[in-house]
Amino acid sequence: MSETPTASEGDQERRVDDLAAARREIPRPLAGSGGLISSINVSHPGGVPKRPIDRTVITTRGLIGDGQRTKEPVHGGPEKAVCLFGVEQIARVNADGHHLYPGAIGENLTVSGLDLGGLREGDRLRIGSAESGPIIQLSEPAAPCKNIAGSFEDWRIARVSHKVRPEDSRWYARVLREGPVVTGDRIELLGAADTIG
Repeated sequence: MSETPTASEGDQERRVDDLAAARREIPRPLAGSGGLISSINVSHPGGVPKRPIDRTVITTRGLIGDGQRTKEPVHGGPEKAVCLFGVEQIARVNADGHHLYPGAIGENLTVSGLDLGGLREGDRLRIGSAESGPIIQLSEPAAPCKNIAGSFEDWRIARVSHKVRPEDSRWYARVLREGPVVTGDRIELLGAADTIG
């Protein structure tokens, strides 16, 4: 049997290479930089798309009212309690012919004004009130899965893969402080010196 890839495998490899070649470096935001929660998205008992709601509470196990069809360790749990994606990322992905909108690919929080493409694992974000708002910490990029393929032209989910286009990957986060979240809340990148009250 030949080791030569079939035409479809070769085409797939070329498409991934083309995607990787188009990577963009997103500037790292400074501590104190912020944006807004544009959409809070949940799905019960799970699946995509997630639908917008006005408010909920972020807990160490996720958003109240949200569920995951595929359970831990794939989705959910303390290290993947919250999934984030940005309006800026949606715009870049859609410019390539895809069909994303807030919640389409399973993020809980859609953020605007703070380009998530410039953030790194370990970054901490405060949402809403400095005294009582939730604080989350980016734990790992969210790998795309076949469940979100319907939002992509030709099922090209690699467009949001951290390995291929890290600037447009979704992020998972752990919850350092629980609290309420409301659509329109400010989300702010904390600095190393910022303490959690």
